[in-house]
Amino acid sequence: MKVLTLGLIFSLSILTNLDAQVRFVEDASVQSLMSRFSSLQKQQISQKAWRIQVVTTNDRRNMEQAISKLNQLYPQLDHHWTHASPYYQLKVGAFEEKEDLQNLLITLKKDFPSAIPVMDDIEKTELL
Repeated sequence: MKVLTLGLIFSLSILTNLDAQVRFVEDASVQSLMSRFSSLQKQQISQKAWRIQVVTTNDRRNMEQAISKLNQLYPQLDHHWTHASPYYQLKVGAFEEKEDLQNLLITLKKDFPSAIPVMDDIEKTELL
């Protein structure tokens, strides 16, 4: 029993002193797919991110009034509007994380109570 224990301790001490090397051998098809994935990611100009939707209305005049009010109160904010029939949507900001828009959302809600955070396709150059 002592010999077995000593042998086990000796074997473990030898194994811990060895430098292990691990080699990964990737198949050519895996390398090709990974290269393609990387290049597509670099080419992607837009990504899913957050905006604040200030107004949603089916009346274009209401949306234009909201744009005018937004430009008066917050001239530093860039706005984007879209028409997804039958609704006009006015959005501001471009944030990667939802937490980043909270301060602006609280400020905007004072003048635009219906403002909400929404996901949108945003160009990477627009992100705040």
